[in-house]
Amino acid sequence: MLRALFGESRRQDEGPLKEANDAIRQYMNALIPSSANPPGTQERRFLIWSENFLRALDELEQSGFAAERYAGRVTRRYVDEMTEEERDDYNRHLYYYKNAIIRMFAILDKLGHFLDERFQLRTERYKARFSYFTVLRNMHENGIHTDLEQRLYELKQATREPANRLRNQRNMEIHTINSDLLDDLLQAAEAKYDRRPRQQTDEIRSNVQDLKAGIEMTCRAVSLVFGYLLQADQNRSGTGGGHS
Repeated sequence: MLRALFGESRRQDEGPLKEANDAIRQYMNALIPSSANPPGTQERRFLIWSENFLRALDELEQSGFAAERYAGRVTRRYVDEMTEEERDDYNRHLYYYKNAIIRMFAILDKLGHFLDERFQLRTERYKARFSYFTVLRNMHENGIHTDLEQRLYELKQATREPANRLRNQRNMEIHTINSDLLDDLLQAAEAKYDRRPRQQTDEIRSNVQDLKAGIEMTCRAVSLVFGYLLQADQNRSGTGGGHS
């Protein structure tokens, strides 16, 4: 959808995104063995959840794509040096960059809640409002589905630094309204006395790289979860397919 903004053709899924989408669709197919045996209530819940993941991953990829494309149009170091057109592109980059970060952690938290319900982990006993990372800790401490937990943990560790930077920016974006207001007031005061620091754009390239790493990590986590669930269901059924 957003590729049309840049005159590009429709996306062809590849890499971690394709792997994630394929894993979800294979799991969905296994939930519906045949038209003569329609899914029950529980299976329908998981189908709806799976469809939501497909859409959410699509929206995440599009936001990341737009953030990177608009970042590529920013060439000046300082905002006050930009033309009006370049400043618009810079602001569009920030919009899609922040949008992608929020969507990324929303998907991870949905994945955590999906795991919690699918495996009946009852993570709310540890924390009422839990995240994906809380679920991983619950699985680790209680030795639940250790093979999957270990692979998810290794993935988390491999992207620890960029993910932490993205999480800090997400938290600043949605949790610190009072601090944002204070920043606005400070900027206004500095402008009044002509002491406002020049706004730099140096971090754009590194931010984009962090975001790409975060999106890839999210796709791979989804692939691991749905691939594991499909294999577990097939092993339990003993038929190589279906859902029990």
